[in-house]
Amino acid sequence: MFNRILILTLISTLFLNADDLKIAAGAGYKKVVLKVIKEYEKDGKNIDGFFGNMRQVSTQVKQTDIALIIGDKNFLLNKSGLDIKEYSSVGKGKVVIAYPKGKTLTSSKDLLKKEIKKIAMPQPKKAIYGIAGLEFLKNEELYKNVEDKLYVVATVPQSLTYVLTKEVDASIINLTAALENKDKIGGYIEVNPNSYSPIEIIAAKTSSCEKECEEFLEFLQTPKAKEIFKAYGL
Repeated sequence: MFNRILILTLISTLFLNADDLKIAAGAGYKKVVLKVIKEYEKDGKNIDGFFGNMRQVSTQVKQTDIALIIGDKNFLLNKSGLDIKEYSSVGKGKVVIAYPKGKTLTSSKDLLKKEIKKIAMPQPKKAIYGIAGLEFLKNEELYKNVEDKLYVVATVPQSLTYVLTKEVDASIINLTAALENKDKIGGYIEVNPNSYSPIEIIAAKTSSCEKECEEFLEFLQTPKAKEIFKAYGL
């Protein structure tokens, strides 16, 4: 049965079935997590999925019975305020620079070009890929020369939107988002992974994780689930 997906800001009032397993994930992984959920539900299981930035997700976990969170390991273990004792790895997050149709970038140094006038990026104080994006700009000694070009938004999906609408010349996003929209953007280049801190994506258990949650965790380690994550750059 196809899963029911709720807008994160409404989840406190719109739980559809108290008995269904509830999981949450960062907004940038919505499509891939939905695909994994859909595959899992082929056996007649039901999952309600919730998506938002990780701070929003963490707040909701404290107030509801969300059993599993998929997101950045560093944030979930060290910054979320959640009591996470067990988790399993899903994959590695990768930073890319996406550009709109009609433009071409061949390296991160191209951000210095005069024709690149506006660069979107997620919030560098809160968003995982905003933090990583700022690290790479500084470590590759680009930041001072592109600082005035930066257009900071809240999340990866918002940063991507400005590429899709051609309102920016480049956007810092994750590989997953780029692959999900590869037919809608001009292309992307991967950032040197040594220029930013490693991003490990995990599935973390909350205190609400019981039998059904454990079964879904086991499914995440199956070849089918791993194939889906790999196809989306994880």
